[in-house]
Amino acid sequence: MKPFYAAIDGIDGCGKTTQIKLLSDYLAGLNIPFYVTKEPGGTDVGGILRKILISKDYHVEPETELLLYSADRLEHQKKVVIPNMHKGYSVISDRFISSTYAYQVFGRGLDRSLLDFLRNISVSIYPDLTIIIDIEPSVALERAKNRLKKHGLMEKEGKFESLNIDFYAKVRDGFLWYADNFSNVVVLDGNKSIESLFGDIKNRINEFINDIWV
Repeated sequence: MKPFYAAIDGIDGCGKTTQIKLLSDYLAGLNIPFYVTKEPGGTDVGGILRKILISKDYHVEPETELLLYSADRLEHQKKVVIPNMHKGYSVISDRFISSTYAYQVFGRGLDRSLLDFLRNISVSIYPDLTIIIDIEPSVALERAKNRLKKHGLMEKEGKFESLNIDFYAKVRDGFLWYADNFSNVVVLDGNKSIESLFGDIKNRINEFINDIWV
């Protein structure tokens, strides 16, 4: 079986982390070699960029955010995604460029042509499947804030979670726009229970594996 590249994305608090853990357990049970990674922060350099991007200690311009996310993505693809796939590992990524369109273009209001240009530099390979978990922004934002507060990280890492609900409504619109304008993207209902949502994800993964890679 050939390795595949899948990304799971959505607004903060949509449940990505939980679903990626369930998917990891599922793939391990099938004896499929895989590697789990994330954007930003999937490389050593990316870890440094991630701190700048999510920490309240750093206040950067929206255009700077866009450049840093793109730099992280280039490093991530060249040093993590492509090498692991060449080794025969399927790659599961927490976020992809779909997040940058949603947060920086739709949320921050940057010109889409800027990211279109940077995409041609930073993206060498697109996911074979991108799953966007769609959820009401108010529900997701409350979840995200509670998670950070639980771990005492709201003041340190809550840069985006501190933004208002209108911002997250725009971000959601951005994810839905991405699904309509890019290939191999599916939108799943994140308002479902954890188990039901994972059932939907598992069905998509099984369909993908059976139809394309077996």
